[in-house]
Amino acid sequence: MRQKPTPAQGNKSLGNALASKKKVSKNQVVFFDYRDERKLKRFINDQGKIIPRRITGLSAKEQSLLTHSIKWARFLAIIPYVADEYK
Repeated sequence: MRQKPTPAQGNKSLGNALASKKKVSKNQVVFFDYRDERKLKRFINDQGKIIPRRITGLSAKEQSLLTHSIKWARFLAIIPYVADEYK
């Protein structure tokens, strides 16, 4: 009988590569204010896209708060929707 592959048998190098790119440490208290432009820009790439959860290392609830804060800051014109190079 054939055994099902376990999650540990997957691509091990991918997990190690993503672990080194995390933007937030696990012990850090996360609070996102839509007025804090510098903090929000850490989670936006050079094109103006929001960095995904697997790279930021945030929980689902924290990523949702981050997304909401970024979208609200864009609406209020605190941060741009798109970078100048891509306009």
